[in-house]
Amino acid sequence: MIENKEGSVTTLKPSLGRSVSRYLAFVGMFVGAGFISGSVVHLGEGINTWDISVLIVGVLFFLASTCMQEFVFNQRSIKDVEVLQFLAYSIVLALGVGMASGGVQHFVDIPRYSSFLIPIGLGLGVLAFFLKEKEMFTPKKSLKIVVL
Repeated sequence: MIENKEGSVTTLKPSLGRSVSRYLAFVGMFVGAGFISGSVVHLGEGINTWDISVLIVGVLFFLASTCMQEFVFNQRSIKDVEVLQFLAYSIVLALGVGMASGGVQHFVDIPRYSSFLIPIGLGLGVLAFFLKEKEMFTPKKSLKIVVL
């Protein structure tokens, strides 16, 4: 059951089409993050058209899938002025996750570059996630996040 803005309750009927759509959006987020992680790591070897293209496609997959999850399936509502902010935070989140996971995957191959990617990616990802979710930061909560 979902309560909408007007206060009435809607019961969602399970359907194969809806389940497949949710699955595809979910997979799209992971495929996007995978493309991002692969391209970010390989950009450490030098900038080239292929890696930039894969990075852009990864960001687009991640953004489209995130928007589907948030606005279609979760029925999240945001103001028009918040749309660009939401998209920016989502892009930074995707890049952060991609940097961290790509750095871990290729640490043996390129340890120096990976040693920069992992902590920067984790920091960017955590920060972007909490900002995207509009988490209110208190000094105590910030300390807990840093310690984790």
